[in-house]
Amino acid sequence: MKVWEVARKPRVVVTPDAPATVVRALLRDNEEPIAVVVDSEKNMKLQGYVTWREVIQITSHYSNLRAKDIALDWPVAYKEDDVEEVVKRMEEEKVYAVPVLDSKDNPVVVGVVSIADIVKALMAAGYEPIAETVAEVMTTEGLEEYITTQEERVNRVWSDLVYHGKLGKVVVRSKEEPIPVGIVSLREFVETGRWFFHRESERGLKTVAKVRTIMLRGAPAATPETPIQYAAKIMAENDFPVLPVIDEETGKLVGVLTIYDVARAYLEGAKPGRVKPTKKAALPIEVKPEERVTYATAETVLQQVLVAKPQVETLIGLSAADIARPELPAVTVNDTVEHARRMMLRYHTNYLLVVDEKGEIVGVVSKWSMLRAIGLKGPIWKRRVHDRYFIDYVMDTEIPRVKADDSIEQVALRMVEAKAEVAIVVDDKGRPIGFITKDDLVDAYARLQAGRAKVENVMTPGRIGIVHPHHSLYHAVKKMQTFYLDALTVYDGSRIIGVVSANRLPFVAYEDAVTGVKSRRLVWVRKLVRGAAKKGRYVKVTPLLVMDATVPLRDVYVKTTDDVVKAIELMREHNVDGVPVVDEEGRVAGVVTKTDIVRELARTARLRIERGETVKVEKKEKPEAKPKAQ
Repeated sequence: MKVWEVARKPRVVVTPDAPATVVRALLRDNEEPIAVVVDSEKNMKLQGYVTWREVIQITSHYSNLRAKDIALDWPVAYKEDDVEEVVKRMEEEKVYAVPVLDSKDNPVVVGVVSIADIVKALMAAGYEPIAETVAEVMTTEGLEEYITTQEERVNRVWSDLVYHGKLGKVVVRSKEEPIPVGIVSLREFVETGRWFFHRESERGLKTVAKVRTIMLRGAPAATPETPIQYAAKIMAENDFPVLPVIDEETGKLVGVLTIYDVARAYLEGAKPGRVKPTKKAALPIEVKPEERVTYATAETVLQQVLVAKPQVETLIGLSAADIARPELPAVTVNDTVEHARRMMLRYHTNYLLVVDEKGEIVGVVSKWSMLRAIGLKGPIWKRRVHDRYFIDYVMDTEIPRVKADDSIEQVALRMVEAKAEVAIVVDDKGRPIGFITKDDLVDAYARLQAGRAKVENVMTPGRIGIVHPHHSLYHAVKKMQTFYLDALTVYDGSRIIGVVSANRLPFVAYEDAVTGVKSRRLVWVRKLVRGAAKKGRYVKVTPLLVMDATVPLRDVYVKTTDDVVKAIELMREHNVDGVPVVDEEGRVAGVVTKTDIVRELARTARLRIERGETVKVEKKEKPEAKPKAQ
């Protein structure tokens, strides 16, 4: 492959006299690793180029330096060069990006190319890596040179990046416990001004910032068994120059994968003496034809049960007003998803209202709506990390509105039809007077319906409610969305592993290194299990599996013939939205969830509507007040 096939148009072009601080700002704003310096934008004759490494040598907000004072003139690439030759040249000189010139005799800039650009081009062209796994090419020699801690001063890391040619470092919990918690690279230095340790004045800075102030938190991580394609994709798409390689069991650092290592995997193959690991990476298994998710209508979802029973025709006797809560915590439509998550933790709730600038309710956010949006709009961990995700990305806008005298069965029907988890109770003028959540309906059912139905009468049929631990998490979330389920039983064919529960699926956010607000970068992460070995907050490079999000439930299940209320009690005890179900012979039958119980209430309302009967609860007459004694 020739360089001209890879080169792209430069996003930052400056003249020699451009202030170096302006060049730094342009690289930051354009998220570009290289600025080409030309005599004029008309003829584009190269005078040099500036990369991230050069601009971070300006260690203050102010500088008299010009682009020509810090520009490099070598290495460069020529459009007819082979990419293998250019990669070797860049690795020898320890640069991340170079300008592409027409020829040695005609030094006109025709483009720029970075190592990441080359890797992306190889993948797009269908090249298969010669070295198949991370273990075959990762860097293990001098590993301590690639490690830093959150409390280390940034000038020490800066020195390694500037003077020793490192593209980035892995931030670990401590040198004694090398568990990755983030990465810090040239890019993080460029994107923030909080790391400066000099000023061009008589007074210097009193203190130097710590690594934790600029690091990218939530480090993506690979294991030695990870296929190189997965690591290459996330590094190239996000301009990650280094990637921690960890031991799957301990979470400790065992190597570092550099972008040069990735390019080598495609162009040269394994490093001398390296062999492919015998252990295989945990990747999603193929979904069998009978397990594939197919479209289900709202009516199908409403009626599907394992064992049908005569439908209850009488109402419980509670109205919406009887169970409505007067308020719910709220966020604004301009808030971020991470802010919503913090609000849920602070108020111990799974539901938040979303209001606009005028205070009008425009939507609802629940943990389930967050995860549904993430699962169906694409695996967020694959996206570029600077994308913003605000509330409007995940909120539900179809919010059922019910009257105060509507029965809870009618409320349930409206929620099932909208696949909603919250309904708004309004007065005769349409003004909100209360709110009903899915949990409120389940609690009401548990109080008043003991002995009325068995688990088999409300649960979704078995095949729909079961996933294998090695299915992709995307497949599980899609199944939950399609069939209006908030939990699935995780079963490996021989034993129940646990459940995937909407209220327990893991998600955190990268910290924004510029503003310090933990809100911009939403990603999937490995779950931290209480009582298990400590693991760092790292993003899994390979696709997440169901097992990564499973809540382990050892010997926790109900039988098909058990009372539904028993299942509700187990859900409360283990803080999950559903529990596994087995039949009388102990065979796995599926899952029973909170939304199954909401559907059971909704079926009663549907039956009465079909018969032309009312589904409202009559208002009770208030007893006349007795006259006070004189």
